[in-house]
Amino acid sequence: MILKLSEKLSIDKISELRSRLKNFLISNGLESETADDIELVISEMLTNIYRHSYKGNEGDVVINANIDDEKVYISIRDFGEKFAPTEINKPKPEVLADHGYGLYIASQIMDKIEYILSHESGTEVILTKYLKKNG
Repeated sequence: MILKLSEKLSIDKISELRSRLKNFLISNGLESETADDIELVISEMLTNIYRHSYKGNEGDVVINANIDDEKVYISIRDFGEKFAPTEINKPKPEVLADHGYGLYIASQIMDKIEYILSHESGTEVILTKYLKKNG
């Protein structure tokens, strides 16, 4: 199953987009707990795009999600300032902070995170979560 969303991202739109994606995942058989985890990752990624790529302004975002028997695959593409994942420091658990944990959380939930930096503008992040098979 495939979901394609192309929207103008704003701070108010983040919760709607993550909710639409979660509903898509659950309606296609994903367990609620896994859908909740992925919803959290999507929220973090969209918030980062809004804050960092678009500097708190509206901007275009394209989300493609695909779910099959083996994995959930989600691509999120923005058209703002490029993101340099190598410049991000890992959070320090001993230092309490109210931000800076999003990418770390995403890396703990998703099985694979790829950044495509070759677009003329913006960044594309590809998130993959492998589904456990029974038996």
